[in-house]
Amino acid sequence: MKNSLFLLGLLMSANAIAGARTGHHGDFIVTCHPPKFMQEKPLDNAQVSSFQEFEFMTSDNTDGKTIKVWVNNKLLDVDIVPLASGHYRVKGKLSEPLLEGKAWIKVTSESNDGCNALRAWNVYIKK
Repeated sequence: MKNSLFLLGLLMSANAIAGARTGHHGDFIVTCHPPKFMQEKPLDNAQVSSFQEFEFMTSDNTDGKTIKVWVNNKLLDVDIVPLASGHYRVKGKLSEPLLEGKAWIKVTSESNDGCNALRAWNVYIKK
């Protein structure tokens, strides 16, 4: 009896540790490759006269359903267009242009194999 309780505890603790290493599809993560975000428009640290529209591309291992975009900590609805290459083109537009200050763009997503990624960049609005 003592051995079976020990074995049961060992199995439960192994599952608890492995649970933290499962991807969003439920499978175990052995290795994963985080998605990448590139070709930002406007570029990181760009200076513009006003800011309303932006776009960027993702790597081909990105799970498009997990892409989330914030501008100045406000979650936005964005257009996510899958490309034949497997990449995604993401376009966003603010309801009103920013005419001064800074736009802080933050993107999060998961890869197809369960890795998370975060990318943030600034756009400065100068008159």
